[in-house]
Amino acid sequence: MRLSITGLFVFLIVGLSSGQDRKFQLGVIGSSQISYLNTNQTNASGGSALTFGFGALAEYNFTERYSFTSGFEFVRRGGSLNLNDTTASYRANFIQIPIQIKMRTRQFGYNTYFAEMGFALGFETGEEVSWEPGRFFENSSLISLFDATFRIGLGWEYDLGGGTKALARLQYHRALTNNLLSDEDPRLNEQSLYRFDYISVTVGILF
Repeated sequence: MRLSITGLFVFLIVGLSSGQDRKFQLGVIGSSQISYLNTNQTNASGGSALTFGFGALAEYNFTERYSFTSGFEFVRRGGSLNLNDTTASYRANFIQIPIQIKMRTRQFGYNTYFAEMGFALGFETGEEVSWEPGRFFENSSLISLFDATFRIGLGWEYDLGGGTKALARLQYHRALTNNLLSDEDPRLNEQSLYRFDYISVTVGILF
C-alpha cells in the first residue's frame, strides 16, 4: 500500500515534467534536518536529533515570479523524550507530499531569492523506538501512520543556464497532528501533544 502511494506520486511528477512547456520543471533535492520532539506534557521534556532526507521537486510556474511546487520527500524525523528517570528515542521514516506556493524576487545577475509556504501530507513507513532503561512494546506501533505539517521558508536560486538552476533553502516545519500514539504507551499522557517538528536545510538542482 505504501509503495503504491509512493509510485503514484512519482508517476504524477514525471508526467507533469515530461512536456516541453518550460512552465513545468523537475528537480532533485537532498536535505538535513534538526528534528525535535515537542510536547506539552508537564513532567516531560523533548530533545532533538540530526536526520537526513532526499526527494524530487516539481514546479509549475503560473507567472514569472510565482509557482506552485510539489513532489515527494523521504525524510527521517524524531527526537527524544525525557520522562521521570527514563529517556525514549524515536526515529521514523516518512514519505511526504508537499503542496506549496513559491514567490520569487526579480533576478539579480544569476541570483534569485524566494519565499515559500504551504503544507505537506506524510505517511510513516518505518519506526525505531527505544526506552532506556528497558525496552517495551517491540511488536506495537507507537508512531502515528499519518502526518500533516505546515512549512514556511526562504531560499536562493542560481541560474546555471539553459533553464537549469541550483537552489538552497531553509524551512521551518510545524506538525499539525499528534505523532505519538499515546494510548499505546502507558507512560504517555493521552491528553498531551507529541509532535515531530523540525528545521531543514535543503540543496538541489532544478532542470
